[in-house]
Amino acid sequence: MVITFARALAACALVGLAAATSFAQAAAQAGPPAEPPNPLTSVKTLKCRFPAATSGVWKGSDALAQTRTQEMLFDITNIDAQDGTAEFHGTAGRVYVSAVLSGWSIYFVENSIGQLNVTTVFAQEASPKRLKAVHSRHGYVQMQVGRYIAEPTVSQNYGDCELAE
Repeated sequence: MVITFARALAACALVGLAAATSFAQAAAQAGPPAEPPNPLTSVKTLKCRFPAATSGVWKGSDALAQTRTQEMLFDITNIDAQDGTAEFHGTAGRVYVSAVLSGWSIYFVENSIGQLNVTTVFAQEASPKRLKAVHSRHGYVQMQVGRYIAEPTVSQNYGDCELAE
């Protein structure tokens, strides 16, 4: 039996097409790859540290950024993402905050007179059991004492939060 080159090539193409079709059918039955579990959906306590910060200041009409190192520490406890509540424990004591889980981030929002603080924890590890995080503060209380006139205070702090048990 003589097999021509064209027939051999067609037979190889047919076998390749059948294999590719079988692989595609198997992949379709398996479904999309499963996403890894989001640790923020069940977190109850976070121990946060922020070793770096940037503050905004105004010199006349010019806005300037000042970067510094620091050691800001606080805990967030009794986190209930379903109910949208948590407790923030820092140097000023305990404060009740709102907790907002959105996608792969959880936000803790504290609002007081003239001040808004937002802590964002991302579901991405900085190191084992420590998640990347940002803490932002924005505040202004209009005040003048003698020649001193209060300025807005803004800062953003960078660090991570430990998933505590």
